[in-house]
Amino acid sequence: MATHATERRLRSGEVLFLKNDPQDFLALVVSGCVYAMVYGPDGRELIVNNFQSGDVVGETALIDGRRRDTTAFVCGPTHILILRRHHFEPLTAEPLFLNRLLALLCSRLRDVAALIESVCLYRLESRLARYFVTAVDECGLEAPDGVLVPLPPSQSVLAAMVNASRPKLNAQLQAWRRSGLVSWTQGSLLITDVDQLRTMALDIA
Repeated sequence: MATHATERRLRSGEVLFLKNDPQDFLALVVSGCVYAMVYGPDGRELIVNNFQSGDVVGETALIDGRRRDTTAFVCGPTHILILRRHHFEPLTAEPLFLNRLLALLCSRLRDVAALIESVCLYRLESRLARYFVTAVDECGLEAPDGVLVPLPPSQSVLAAMVNASRPKLNAQLQAWRRSGLVSWTQGSLLITDVDQLRTMALDIA
């Protein structure tokens, strides 16, 4: 990557690649955030993955030559490194690299299975609770009145992550706020009762 990668700096909302584009590069996120998204026939958006600093985007390009199966766009100023297909051979010739690639693909498969389970089997309140429980476990910060977790950059992005319309998502968040379960400031959500949220996360529709 250090020898052959080229730098790109993208503005918020710019597209890294579109669904059905050729898989002719992979990208390493240096800073910022990249979302992978699919679209329904009615135009509804579903974010199936998000990539932060240190994550690889489009790694399936290393394995097959098929077309992209998602659209990837950036949120906020984002700095990435691009490695083109003709530079893949030295990487795929390294057994250690291949072992790490397999581990990454297994992790992606688990993420997709969890997403399918959540979208298909859980109602909105539970899907949203599952999202924030994961955020608590991964990056929650203890606060005097509960646990703080970062919010996505907009409610539209969060709605696309949990497969909901923005009005329904907002109504659910407001109901939680009125009950005292959550409150929020710019960029963060304060969860006052994580145990209650975990119970909601297990409530199958």
